[in-house]
Amino acid sequence: MNFLARKRQAAPFMTLEGVVGPNQRLDQADAVSVQSPDTLCPLHDGRLLLSSGRQVLALNAWGGEPEFWAAFAAPVTALAQSPGGRVAVGLGAGGLAVLDADGRPVAGWSHPIGQLASVIDLVFRTDDELILVDCGRSDTDDLLSAAAWDDEARGQVVSLRHSGELRVILPGLHYPMGVCLDAKGGLLVSLLERAAIVDETGRVLQAGYPGYAGRLRRHRDGYVLACLSRRDPLVEFLKSEPAFVAEMKATIAPRHWIGPRLDAAFSHDLPIELGATRLYGEVKPWAPSFSYGLLVTLDDALMPTGSAQSRADGRRHAIGDVASWGGSLLATSRASGEILKIGDDL
Repeated sequence: MNFLARKRQAAPFMTLEGVVGPNQRLDQADAVSVQSPDTLCPLHDGRLLLSSGRQVLALNAWGGEPEFWAAFAAPVTALAQSPGGRVAVGLGAGGLAVLDADGRPVAGWSHPIGQLASVIDLVFRTDDELILVDCGRSDTDDLLSAAAWDDEARGQVVSLRHSGELRVILPGLHYPMGVCLDAKGGLLVSLLERAAIVDETGRVLQAGYPGYAGRLRRHRDGYVLACLSRRDPLVEFLKSEPAFVAEMKATIAPRHWIGPRLDAAFSHDLPIELGATRLYGEVKPWAPSFSYGLLVTLDDALMPTGSAQSRADGRRHAIGDVASWGGSLLATSRASGEILKIGDDL
């Protein structure tokens, strides 16, 4: 028997070259420090909402101080505004709140208690219908490292109406992370580890992106995709070595698994991190690194047209969300704890 024929072939993915060639745009961007930033939501009145742990803050203009908008009993995991001005707030462990633009609760929305593991992203299809993304895990802290080695497809996309009706649109998804409406009002859903975008029927529209696909947003005539890290060749290779992976998961703490990470911090006890040091301890941009900062702009066919990156020697890794606000693209770096102002031309 041919030994190589027995190995599972990893799906090909784009490399960081061409229109997504390496650059330092994220490291060169202006920034505002925010504790535990994750998701962004531009409001119709010109303000920008941003999550900070269990709080939502509002920014009136770039360079200003974020102001308190609302606080919750669980971490804020998603934000979206309806055409009529309502703001939906996804919360840890599948919670949901709907408020007005001033942060006051809106009566009538039924909370789907116990029916969702998470609300990792959401979008209003109309004022009376919310589309929710449930990644399938209630604990999202280790979402990235778990997704690389978890074959179970427990994620789903559901529709929640103001009446309380909950309907599953797309079941059995592998770590869905982002959702947005296309130009015709159809749904586009990004899949984290599969690095793919699917439509409302589950059909794969594009796949093989060079990063772990996070939230997807409309931008100009196309889209912009926030990636939590780049796809690493070593991780992709190990997918063809099930015995090694099984032993790693059974004998080593998850923190030390070979896999993508959110945190850019250097540590000698993490896999291959010693390979990231060179003479005098300097980290080179091309050094091995399981964390990375990557944002990719896409055309209307979901093909890459440009990128902004923070490489191995940078610290603005784990891009959680992106939004177009005030004529510029803004993004959250979960690793550095910052909101980044990138500009509009990638």
